[in-house]
Amino acid sequence: MSNMPRVQEVVIPILRATLPDTVKVGSWIEHIDDRTYPMINVRRLGGLARDIRMLDLATIELTAYDSTDLETTEQLLMDCMEILWDARTLQTTVPGKGYIHSYRQTMGPTQFDSPFDDSWRIQSLIQLGIRPNR
Repeated sequence: MSNMPRVQEVVIPILRATLPDTVKVGSWIEHIDDRTYPMINVRRLGGLARDIRMLDLATIELTAYDSTDLETTEQLLMDCMEILWDARTLQTTVPGKGYIHSYRQTMGPTQFDSPFDDSWRIQSLIQLGIRPNR
């Protein structure tokens, strides 16, 4: 069986380790009674495998939500993009999973209507090359 990690298994731990504890980082959004802001959602949109066992080129939707204001939400997303860029540059490894091999932004930070009342949403699409640990 392949030891290729899911892109979320690499991205989410890197973001959680770097962002403040007050930011919820995940790949799904809680029910309204449990939802807190700010939050980052990481969702795979597709991509392709260059080598099914050694290099996954995953496109992710990186979305920031916050209830403060548009500027704060945008800055949160920019901080996340910088964290992922630095993880690629430093080849930060997630133990037992893998690391970010490459980074290519396919859609820059874009404001969308938030599906949640009283919150802001900024989103970017990023293609990340993911390699498993050796």
